[in-house]
Amino acid sequence: MAEIRGMMAASLDGFAADADGGVGWLARFEVADWGYGAFLAEIGTVVMGRRTYLQTLTLSPDWPYPGKRALVVSRTLQQPLASGAELWSGGLAALAAHLRALKGGDVWVLGGPMLQSALIALGALDRLELCVVPHILGGGIAAFAPGAPPEVQPQLAGVRQLPLGMVMLDYRFGASGRGGRAL
Repeated sequence: MAEIRGMMAASLDGFAADADGGVGWLARFEVADWGYGAFLAEIGTVVMGRRTYLQTLTLSPDWPYPGKRALVVSRTLQQPLASGAELWSGGLAALAAHLRALKGGDVWVLGGPMLQSALIALGALDRLELCVVPHILGGGIAAFAPGAPPEVQPQLAGVRQLPLGMVMLDYRFGASGRGGRAL
């Protein structure tokens, strides 16, 4: 059974992107080794929302997740998508059940505060690795979408100090590390 994981960066003041949705402010921190290669080796599937998918296409001429299954959650995009990515337009509970049943590595819910927050609210996220970056944006897209707090709050499982003043916080949801409730 695949573990559903979130990993994202947030500014010191709690934003995942600037007011225009850009992440250029992260560029100066990309030189630091924070374990991305080891993390990605554990991932078999990447899942992202429409905005993250479209932004991914503008950041690099090459698809950054070769060899990984890719699902894009959207009701407005149409197939075909880049690099064999599949479109998911169904409900999130069905998505979570589908992701759990996948073989071949864990699932990474990539970027997207809206999708990640919705999966947390649903009790579907098992683990969240949050890289806090020492940069103050002063505004932008919040790392977590506003809404009712989740039924199961995360528990801190570890902290790693990273180069350039970054900190990686490793949170688990539920007593077993698997989401808060059965789907």
